[in-house]
Amino acid sequence: MSRSQKHILVAEDDTFLMKLMQMAIESHGIRVSSARNGREAIAIIEKDPPDLLLLDLLMPGIDGFGVLQHCKERYMHFPVIICSNLSDTMNRDKCTEFGVNAYLVKSDMDESQLWPVIEKYLQ
Repeated sequence: MSRSQKHILVAEDDTFLMKLMQMAIESHGIRVSSARNGREAIAIIEKDPPDLLLLDLLMPGIDGFGVLQHCKERYMHFPVIICSNLSDTMNRDKCTEFGVNAYLVKSDMDESQLWPVIEKYLQ
């Protein structure tokens, strides 16, 4: 594993969507890890911190906010892009308080919109 190769963690409980995002990201030469819930995401973050986190908010067990809280408590810093179907102001504001870099609504996006946002924060 090359340390110069960028690493993105996709935390998404919808297996189909997770695979789509993973394939789209890997097509750009990026190494991808995937987690189906917050507990798995935290384990990966602790073992192999990503250069960027794509995070769903609604996941079983520990949700996306739990993952954000874990990272905040441990002073972990990497760009976070929320990919969620929660589009209300309250959840967006809560993510802003955690310092989230971007907030994408899954039902409003397609693969062509995802990569430019990732590329912007994957420096």
